[in-house]
Amino acid sequence: MYKLDRFSRSLLDFAKMMETLDKHQVAFVSITQQFSTGTSMGRLVLNVLLSFAQFEREIIAERTRDKIAATRRKGKWTGGTPILGYDVDPQANRLVINADEAERVRAIFALCTWSTRHWCRWWRSWSAAAGSTRRWRTKAGHQRGGLRFTKTNLYRLLTNVSYAGRVRYKTEVHAGEPTAIVDAETFERVQAGVAQATARAAAEPEHRVARCCRACCVVNRAAVR
Repeated sequence: MYKLDRFSRSLLDFAKMMETLDKHQVAFVSITQQFSTGTSMGRLVLNVLLSFAQFEREIIAERTRDKIAATRRKGKWTGGTPILGYDVDPQANRLVINADEAERVRAIFALCTWSTRHWCRWWRSWSAAAGSTRRWRTKAGHQRGGLRFTKTNLYRLLTNVSYAGRVRYKTEVHAGEPTAIVDAETFERVQAGVAQATARAAAEPEHRVARCCRACCVVNRAAVR
């Protein structure tokens, strides 16, 4: 092995791997580090180096989490899958509105504001003409998205705070840099409808398929998960 930390940075994982190597009478040797597991001193040095490797891994993870949290709390976009209605500006690394897709998003929210008590009927009529989800190309040139909308896709779209110009970090919601596509009043009205539908689905779990119009199956527990 070139270096120990290229093999593993976890004491527990490395111990299991070493147990497997010992079982097959295989010694671990590092090309650039002067130790061998064939001697007691080599195993001591190995454990010390591995402890530092695990410490380094945990420090990097903590710093990364802190950086993401600080960026989100400032309302900035931290990357991820592009959402319907926005494009990614590669220069500024931020979301900018896609005018054509934004109109589709506004139409979806407008329909939901008056259809909250008839989710299933609305879903059946809307899904036939809804088109597809956001399509984009990765840096490697692979095509992603472009699939038909499902109830889960719709639930995620309706509850995405980015459309109201906000950014979510875990349970926190902060004012965001992206321009809002949907006004705050419309967004909150839709959230109230989604919450009511979710509550009805939870109250009648045994009937949520047979009586889906009452239970509002578009946001049933499967979609919430």
